[in-house]
Amino acid sequence: MTLTAPAPISAIAFSPDGETLATGHHDGTIRLWDTDTGVQQMVLAGHVRDVAHVVFSPDGSKLASADADGLVRVWALDLDDLIDIAQQRLTSTQRTLSESECRQYLHVDHCPDT
Repeated sequence: MTLTAPAPISAIAFSPDGETLATGHHDGTIRLWDTDTGVQQMVLAGHVRDVAHVVFSPDGSKLASADADGLVRVWALDLDDLIDIAQQRLTSTQRTLSESECRQYLHVDHCPDT
């Protein structure tokens, strides 16, 4: 199938289960695609330069990316991991995540019900 992305692809990797394709792009983004449908699932923005490498962890719960400057980022892809990371960054454990925190840390439009 043909994937339509706004920037040229510079790196590619399949998840261990083959259900997700990660593409690194010249605009510094990483895009995750459903391999059955070709639908883009998520955009990870964090690099300033071309993404040179992408690789999934053996269990598929994390993705590592490296850019042209050698900056390496590790992305948590599992929702439970993302919630744990977000909650660790909160100043108080007595409150829930805000909608903007859910967008920033969980990469979702709305906070899940907890």
